[in-house]
Amino acid sequence: MKIRHLGHSCLLVQAAGSTLLIDPGGFSDPAAGEATGVDAVAITHQHPDHVDPGLLARVLAANPGIPVIAEPQTAQDLEGAQELAAARQAGTEVISLAAGQELAIGQATLSAIGGDHAVIHPDIPRVGNIGLVLTGPGEPRLGVTGDSLEPLPELRGIDVLAFALVAPWSKMRETIDFLREVAPRLALPVHDAVASAAGRAIYIRQATALAPEGTEVRDWDEARQVEVG
Repeated sequence: MKIRHLGHSCLLVQAAGSTLLIDPGGFSDPAAGEATGVDAVAITHQHPDHVDPGLLARVLAANPGIPVIAEPQTAQDLEGAQELAAARQAGTEVISLAAGQELAIGQATLSAIGGDHAVIHPDIPRVGNIGLVLTGPGEPRLGVTGDSLEPLPELRGIDVLAFALVAPWSKMRETIDFLREVAPRLALPVHDAVASAAGRAIYIRQATALAPEGTEVRDWDEARQVEVG
């Protein structure tokens, strides 16, 4: 399995012969819109840092006819998005994936878990959010939290976990407690564009120092890619 970080929460994942682009949002690198060879796009929830219709349209133009798999509320929004009109004409289908459902992407399987976004503030309506678990023959299990730190059973002891390092809806204590409870083998930091470089370094340092025994918190190198066997 190869995982490339394309800024904030956007990941390009190659596993079991398929390539999945996750959460191409407004804080993603421009390179996300230039990715080719993509078999499907998956979106955890509707917030603009996780899905930018303009960027998504560029991805779909470069990969005509591939499906967009999205949390149900997000799927409903995308069905009517004018930015995706050309993609729909080219054969792209928006597929709703609710928590508890799964979908085959070639030889890989994408499962949706959770269902709710973390509480930002009691006065802000809570939206849907699906965590993702990607599996495939001979591949490690990859979990992606989206905007949630709920210690879901499907994430406990998972091989690789892309977790939200810093967010307006979380505290550092909550992030560390989440890592300790689910105890992934490898933890990869995402959702980090909301922090300055200096601030991000603090979160990385504390997550690394306070992670549970058996969990490696690995920051991205210059290539922003990891390969996990």
